[in-house]
Amino acid sequence: MSDQFHESKARRPLRDVVSDIDKDILRLLMRRHNLLRKMHNAKGFLDPSEEKGLREAWEAAVSRVSRDARLSSRFFSLMQEVEFLPRPEDGEERRAAFNLAPPALPVKLDMEAPLACRATRAWLFLAAASGRPLHLGPCLMNDPIVDCVKLFNQMGAALNREDGNVTAAAAAPMTAPDKVLHAGDSAWNFYLALAYYLGRPSRTKFTGDTSLKLGDFSPLRRLMPSLGARLVHVVPKSDGFPIRIECSGALPDSLRFPAEAPIELAEALLLAGSFYERPLRIDLADHPHKDVLRSRTLPILRSIGAQLEEDGDAFRISPSDIDLPQRPLLPMEPELALFLLALAPALGGEVRLRGRWPQYPGAEAGLALLKACGADVVTSEDAVSCTAKAPLAALPGQALTAIDDSFPADWLPLPIALAAAAALRDGDAAMPALTDSQLRADAQGFLMDLGLDALDGKVRPRNFSTAENGEDGEERRVERHPWNAPTPVWALALAVAACAHGARTGFKLGNPGIITALYPAFWALYNGLPEPRMQRQAEKDAPAAPRRRRVITNAIAVLPEPRDEDY
Repeated sequence: MSDQFHESKARRPLRDVVSDIDKDILRLLMRRHNLLRKMHNAKGFLDPSEEKGLREAWEAAVSRVSRDARLSSRFFSLMQEVEFLPRPEDGEERRAAFNLAPPALPVKLDMEAPLACRATRAWLFLAAASGRPLHLGPCLMNDPIVDCVKLFNQMGAALNREDGNVTAAAAAPMTAPDKVLHAGDSAWNFYLALAYYLGRPSRTKFTGDTSLKLGDFSPLRRLMPSLGARLVHVVPKSDGFPIRIECSGALPDSLRFPAEAPIELAEALLLAGSFYERPLRIDLADHPHKDVLRSRTLPILRSIGAQLEEDGDAFRISPSDIDLPQRPLLPMEPELALFLLALAPALGGEVRLRGRWPQYPGAEAGLALLKACGADVVTSEDAVSCTAKAPLAALPGQALTAIDDSFPADWLPLPIALAAAAALRDGDAAMPALTDSQLRADAQGFLMDLGLDALDGKVRPRNFSTAENGEDGEERRVERHPWNAPTPVWALALAVAACAHGARTGFKLGNPGIITALYPAFWALYNGLPEPRMQRQAEKDAPAAPRRRRVITNAIAVLPEPRDEDY
């Protein structure tokens, strides 16, 4: 009897043992999370001294077993930031995940395109830095723009948002206060504020949300001395937020921008250059994304009359009194627009977005991808449309060649989603090559959730082994668990791939709010497919309230005598 017990125990696959250990780790993380909540102060935060003590103890323990900085630093930051679903009350079920199952019918979408989020914040920065009046609307009023408005108002700007519009009142230019500033979850917000601080003697502390806390700002830290500044990470041995900035205000006459530094900082420096005391020359000869700056930022600078001189890959910005238009025209947001246009090859039909398509290499590469998938793409001065006669059944080889160096790496989930949609219909599709390890890991989780595998450059339905199917070889019905998208773009990719579900059960997204933070109107659009109505229905006139009558009498109210039991 004992030998039989040990034999049955020995047959247990190691995969199942590791899975049980992973569940134990999750239970410990949940317990840790609940204990941390009990340690929060009256403001709902963990005291810095408490967090410092926990971090020191963690790093000391890790140093005994590993030299991996990701385990000692980033894993601790992730444990501090991770969130769990609330425990359901008695008899209450957890909120179901968002089910993605649009009707398998040709799409017919004609709407105003979402406007550029990055360009919106660039114009808000120019208005806040100059103190000039400005009106933008209707804007894509998402979390990055809301956080940007709050950030600039902390710096003394006079910005107001209402009903999808943002207005800058005529006021004194914003300052560089010595205070704690919150950049939200957007590095672009931070770079705009940082560029303004670099032009004047100042110091401040920046805080941010999860992606900034887990980000790698070490290239920026190495660049700061060349700009007469110093960057210090508040958390020891960390490369992310929170950070302290100390600026001398003594910018160099010329700066050779390193290739590893973020191009967004170079863009922010040029936008802030009109408000510096001295001219600044930025040489981008070494940077691989200089064409992005040239097509995304230079048109804005030229439209405001900035004193900008271009010499090959070098740009010299001089202090000047800019001419800020009160109502600048914004292009559409290409990242969101591409995924909306991709609904045409995913479902068949036509998508037409009204607005101005941005003219820069990444946006053009996105349209080239859709054309390579067999869609008919037409652009004009005030609209772009994408038409497909039938849903995509295979990802052509030319679609992979359309993904060149100009195609933004952050948008690679789009061709992966189109390949997945084709594989779900046809059983086989070409797969874009992925060099980044994190992107490969995200893509693997994405495809596994769809029941697909990526092997030998192909995407195909997943083949379950005999152990998974059972001894008789009968295919096991796999329970579809909600998938948590790591970024908003991956959530959009799942929405595109789910268009190929056919008669099968739709796919589930566990964190739909990740898209809402970027594009608040997306789910209303997606739930209305194949022919969503994006216009609000006119509200019916409410019936007039009855007129109140005032009654005047000669009666006098007399309070009764209090009783003993009332005391």
